[in-house]
Amino acid sequence: MGQFGSETSVSGRAASPNALPERTATSIVGPQGWKRRLEDPFNTYYRYPVALWIVKALVRTPITPNQVSLIQPALAATSGYLISSGEPSKMLLAVALFELRSILDCVDGSLARAKKMSSPNGHAIDAMADWLGVVFLYVGLLMYFRSHAPSSAYGLLGGGAATAFTTTLVMSVSGFQAGMRSFAFDYFKNKYLSIYEKGTDETIEGLRAKVLAVRKKPTFFGRIEVFIGRMGHLSFEREWFDPETSRAQLSASEIQTMAREQDGPRARFVGFLWSLSGGDAYLSFVMITLLLGQVFGISEVWDAQVFFASFGLMWIVGVIAYNRWFIRVSRRGYQPLAA
Repeated sequence: MGQFGSETSVSGRAASPNALPERTATSIVGPQGWKRRLEDPFNTYYRYPVALWIVKALVRTPITPNQVSLIQPALAATSGYLISSGEPSKMLLAVALFELRSILDCVDGSLARAKKMSSPNGHAIDAMADWLGVVFLYVGLLMYFRSHAPSSAYGLLGGGAATAFTTTLVMSVSGFQAGMRSFAFDYFKNKYLSIYEKGTDETIEGLRAKVLAVRKKPTFFGRIEVFIGRMGHLSFEREWFDPETSRAQLSASEIQTMAREQDGPRARFVGFLWSLSGGDAYLSFVMITLLLGQVFGISEVWDAQVFFASFGLMWIVGVIAYNRWFIRVSRRGYQPLAA
């Protein structure tokens, strides 16, 4: 009973002809362990439950995870175009389309695991789709503010070219810190998942394997993933990655020390910080302000973007600094926080 390919279920009833094989059904799951701890709360409690229902519908179809990923930039571009119009009804549709993009961003990884189709190319395509989503969203917002100049900017600068410059600057900084969040989140997530779940720091060995694989068999998406990995290494390890000379910054004993503290208060706080600070969480906040500002008139969309461009930038810089401090302290071990 309960074995793969059995004609009956555990209870003895005839299996439905449309029922998924047991091994496939049990593989349709969302993030677990530390990955769940790092997830945006909207993803954890809303998008992944919806996404898993979609995965169950897709797992027995020819649709691939990469095809799901490649749909997302098109949805983001359409959303950005609708945002640029400034019409409340179109803004509502824009929010709905971008939310669908966010749900599909949860679908592709789960579908890849369920179909056993995970690959470096798939990861690179997913990363590219995420970045394009941010770009298309902010192009739409910029066009919206260029054609519907915020009154607060006019009052401050007198309108005209000065206002156009102000909106472009604010949107550029806001978009930059959105990308910065995604970039930093991916780097630290990879480090923490490998340390806490595998007992090794794969940020070096994993990147080395990708570089050597691309050298042996160059692919477009493989090169993208290697470039993103190199830039992450340069940003957070302050070294241009070289597969022959670069070495892990953490020793085996330091990794073991960190792994022992994974359920400590500081480690849990790091997970909580990233759940509110990653790229997915940030895009959720942006879409909420659009929904409230344009549909219900509760908040000013321009003020929200100024907030994201100022406090939001300081926030993510602080989160990155805290993570660097956390790694330095936890690699040597630390006493539990006093009650």
